[in-house]
Amino acid sequence: MDCEHLIKCLWKEAEEKIRIIGEEAKAAAAEIGEETALKISRLREEYEKTSNAAAAKRTDEIRTDAETKARLLRASAARTLSMCLYDEFRSSLPLLRNKGYADAFAVMAAELPPFSWKAVRVNPGDASLARVHFPDAEIISDSEISGGMEVTNDDGRIRVINTFEKRLERIWEELVPDLMQESYATH
Repeated sequence: MDCEHLIKCLWKEAEEKIRIIGEEAKAAAAEIGEETALKISRLREEYEKTSNAAAAKRTDEIRTDAETKARLLRASAARTLSMCLYDEFRSSLPLLRNKGYADAFAVMAAELPPFSWKAVRVNPGDASLARVHFPDAEIISDSEISGGMEVTNDDGRIRVINTFEKRLERIWEELVPDLMQESYATH
């Protein structure tokens, strides 16, 4: 599976989640709208009985409250969508191992500072690659790593994490605004 196909698959799954979150947000917004309309209707009745100033003030309070609830709802939906997309992307990281992974592993190993690495933690499927790039290090298998490596020096004071998971974590905050903008533009 190439990256383009992977991205298409991720977008398809993400779009379905976006659609569901959007429907939930619309339903909640409709409920807030109904509550607001009912409150405003009651206020109009009060307005006929009380002064214009008091009713206008209460209408503004209700409108402000509704706007605040709507903002909170949008923020909550955005957080939920972000978490869903992150989980989806993270669960798909093993797919990056399919094509040209040995070269990617070599590049990631070359990015590390030139230290004498004592321990190298890698995906169990990467043990042979790790032995080639780190012949003097202890190779530790870790199924939580989908690709890349985590290395520590002799005294354990220097540790570098250069895994797919860490790369996604580091870039996620930069990706989210673009992903959100694109997902809202398509819906």
